[in-house]
Amino acid sequence: MSCLRWFGAILLLMAMGAQAAGPGLVVSTNNTPIDRKALDLLAREAFRRVGLEFKLVSNPSERSLVMANEGEVDGEGLRIAGLSTQYPNLVQVPERFVGVSFVAFSKGTQIKVDQGWDSLKPHRVAFITGWKLYEANATGAKSVMRLEKPEQLFKMLDAGRVDLVLYTRADGSALVRGLNLQDIVPLTPALKEVDMYLYLNKKHEAWVQKIAQALREMKADGSYSRIMTDVMAD
Repeated sequence: MSCLRWFGAILLLMAMGAQAAGPGLVVSTNNTPIDRKALDLLAREAFRRVGLEFKLVSNPSERSLVMANEGEVDGEGLRIAGLSTQYPNLVQVPERFVGVSFVAFSKGTQIKVDQGWDSLKPHRVAFITGWKLYEANATGAKSVMRLEKPEQLFKMLDAGRVDLVLYTRADGSALVRGLNLQDIVPLTPALKEVDMYLYLNKKHEAWVQKIAQALREMKADGSYSRIMTDVMAD
């Protein structure tokens, strides 16, 4: 085979490989480990079904949203519904990925949270910077601290520097076990049970309904349940 023909064959194979892979979208997240795993596995399968490659990257919570809104990445998740009002370049994929229990953790069970967000008013609370649900509802507390890392939250609670840490039930409980902290528990009831969604930058709006439909089909054919069983296995 001549060099010219050989070079042409290589170019053809490269083009075929690129076509097979399909276009790819980069999604940014600051999710907790369990929710991150759910996003990764569920989105990877949903994207595959519509012919997209999926890549997940990590960024600090507020920065992650800003990057997606400005188009520096292609999407962001998982987040509560309705953020398109605050971030107008983001389009919500209108199918629930997971449900999350947002709760308060305390040292012991003396503090009561049966009045919902109003229960926070007498207390010193801490949560992750950029968590919009808490930013919208917890600012009436006696004092509010915003931190970047969840480990910092729970160590402050253990040291008595705050009264309540606001986090998610499953990941917070796993973190408490991992840090071997004693007597720190999630309080009942949850402050909020929330459905969580993926957002895409509006330049990818053509994919939004296709991804939503792929998720619905995954729920119907059982693959969603199988993936979530794998997510929760750890």
